[in-house]
Amino acid sequence: MKKIITVLLVMSLIIKVNAQSAETIISGSITDTKNATVEAATISLIKAKDSLLVKISVIDKAGKFSFTGIPYGTYYVAVSSVNFMQKSSKAFEISASLPVYRLDVLVLELQAKNLNTVTVTSKKPLIEQKIDMMVVNVDASVTNVGSTALEVLEKSPGVLVDKDGNISLKGKPSVMIMIDGKPSYLSSAELANLLSSMNANQLSQIEIMTNPSAKYDAAGNAGVINIKTKKSLTQGFNGNITLSYGQGVYSKSNNSLSLNYRTDKINAFMNYGYSFNNSFLKFDIQRNFLNASGVKISEIDQLSRRINNSQNNNLKLGMDYFINKQSTIGFSASGFITPQSQKAPTTSTLKDGSGTITSVAVTNRDVDNTWKNGAANINFHTASAGSNNDLLINLDYLHYNFSGNQLIDGLNYSPSGMFLSETNQKNILPLGINIYSARADYSQPLSNGIKMETGLKTSIVKTTNESDFFNFSNNVWKPDSSLSNSFNYKENINAAYINLNKTFGKWTVQAGLRLENTNYDGTQASLSQKTDSTFKRNYVNLFPSAFASYEVNDKNRFGISFSKRVDRPGFRDLNPFISFVDKYTYSTGNPFLQPQFSYNAELSHTYKNMFTTTVNYSITNGMINETLSQKDSLIIRSVGNIGTRYNWGISESASIPITPWLTSTIFANLYNNKYNGMINGYPLIASQLTLAFNINNQFSFQKGWSAELSGAYTSRNRDEGQAIILAAGQVSTGVSKSLLNNKASIKFNVRDIFYTQNPKEIQNFQNVRSTMQMSRDTRVATIAFVWRFGVQAKSKSASSATDEQKRVLVN
Repeated sequence: MKKIITVLLVMSLIIKVNAQSAETIISGSITDTKNATVEAATISLIKAKDSLLVKISVIDKAGKFSFTGIPYGTYYVAVSSVNFMQKSSKAFEISASLPVYRLDVLVLELQAKNLNTVTVTSKKPLIEQKIDMMVVNVDASVTNVGSTALEVLEKSPGVLVDKDGNISLKGKPSVMIMIDGKPSYLSSAELANLLSSMNANQLSQIEIMTNPSAKYDAAGNAGVINIKTKKSLTQGFNGNITLSYGQGVYSKSNNSLSLNYRTDKINAFMNYGYSFNNSFLKFDIQRNFLNASGVKISEIDQLSRRINNSQNNNLKLGMDYFINKQSTIGFSASGFITPQSQKAPTTSTLKDGSGTITSVAVTNRDVDNTWKNGAANINFHTASAGSNNDLLINLDYLHYNFSGNQLIDGLNYSPSGMFLSETNQKNILPLGINIYSARADYSQPLSNGIKMETGLKTSIVKTTNESDFFNFSNNVWKPDSSLSNSFNYKENINAAYINLNKTFGKWTVQAGLRLENTNYDGTQASLSQKTDSTFKRNYVNLFPSAFASYEVNDKNRFGISFSKRVDRPGFRDLNPFISFVDKYTYSTGNPFLQPQFSYNAELSHTYKNMFTTTVNYSITNGMINETLSQKDSLIIRSVGNIGTRYNWGISESASIPITPWLTSTIFANLYNNKYNGMINGYPLIASQLTLAFNINNQFSFQKGWSAELSGAYTSRNRDEGQAIILAAGQVSTGVSKSLLNNKASIKFNVRDIFYTQNPKEIQNFQNVRSTMQMSRDTRVATIAFVWRFGVQAKSKSASSATDEQKRVLVN
């Protein structure tokens, strides 16, 4: 680690610094031919020498824009807006003698509607590489239509989603997932379920940050992924509707309706989504049990097929009131109802060491779950006339309610198939979660061109979780006190941060420090389990971060960043109660879990804003990971602090315009995970080199036709210490046709054409050698119709909620 940090520091110090002393400002204003403000105009600052894009801005409510901290050089600005012809300024120079430049008013003319010869269109690239993040523009991909948010996320560069819904970034798990800056407060499995119910058409961008600043919660050792929903800046009534139908082995559909009304004083919006998803999940598991000499003494073969049916209704309402040109107050309310059902028969065949069948057990699980959520947000935003000082306050309340019911029937048979016995069990799982969060963020410029960001945040999470088991005997359901329990958990996190950043010459530097105070206590009540039923902890941590970039010349830019981050145990992971998966597998929590801490370093190089190379290294101490242990023929799944993980990687992203009608976007990531620790008294020393590769080819044709051919591949990987996942990939394609003067489109795509997105997993632990083959309903053909009426809708959303939402763990 010290050698790598030394190399990175030396590389940054040998770059020559050409500092400029005066702060640079470029400003101007936009109007139409009637001297009226043009809503939603986008301003691009471009280098005159080679037409490279430097920065992008959007005009404010008064029709003004500005760029600050611009290196000396010659530039021009290009302005674009819907229904207007593009406008460019004349070239101008920023220098030591002229650090401030104000452009003449740029007047936009309405675009002619009777063009019959040629149509000029502007399309966002699929991937944008910015200084501090990678941005995925969701609408730029044809195969995203009719998809879910989770399927879009799975295709994003560097992102992997495993069989349990766990999301990793560049080979590192524990990613903080945010939606419009607000996490979901759900476990990996339930977050995956939520993202599976969101329509990709509702999404605007996915922001991927491997080293976030101190402004963000310190949780997520792999970084932050922020999923942004669509917004609008235009006035009037507008909206869009998406209707889609998909067919794999089973049917599925994602539909949405967005409405927006905006005037000079208010912005009101409504988003409604309805989806249903019928799917299957098939597991084929083989476990071999060995003696101390490595000879097989028994075997369990399990075949499980789960038929899943789910629906989702989600609604969001809100309004922003513009008090004046500087201040806005807004509120929003949202919620969803998701009923789910599952039929999951599992056949377990037990064999002796020679392969002779000794018994057969069939477990039938009928699951009936319902998730309900309600959330409310109040926000206030004010800025000075020149946007020098900025204050944002958010107050949030979220409530989750989960009612789970499982009927578990166990049937036992002899080797010849003769019925022997039957057991019947019922498990009721009521859950309630209340989350309160408040946050204030303030920024202002200081002397010498330094900009300061600072803020405070506090959150309180309260959970009540029951697990009631019943056994059916003599035609009566009788409580099982040996398994039933109640778990109550309360957590409070208080945080404060400060960020300082400055641009001088070719350098941009930023340094930040975040303080987080964590307090939590949990209580488990059980008639039969009293040991370790109560735990309480509190601790204070500091999380520094630093970032610097240097623009060597017009074509080359270097960046370097460091950060410390944390991942706290999930609420459910701390609960020691037992949850049955099948007759031979059960899971339990660990109240002794400690947080894990990671130290991350990253060096990047960008060439011509087209190619970005990144080298990263991280160490995670006290790594939280699933643990597997054996007790006779039982497999016990739990979670523990297993030791240290070392991760290094190198990635390359490129967006290449091959022809005027074909653009290829490529992302490749080579990384290595190395583990050094102990699991249940057994040493874990393992490493794995992995290559992940994404390619997306975008085709643009005449008369509104476009198409896409994309693919992804991940070689053998080890994202969890005990599990090896074999290579897998997929190929998808799609075609789109614009209709009704570009106000509508019809799209058709097929995902996972060759049905290759079926992972296989190997797990070797203690005296167990296990393999698992999984298949899912991934090959899906989808047709969708998208209609935009009025103008693009705005759905302004702000929130103070942070990483607590991600850690609500519910099966």
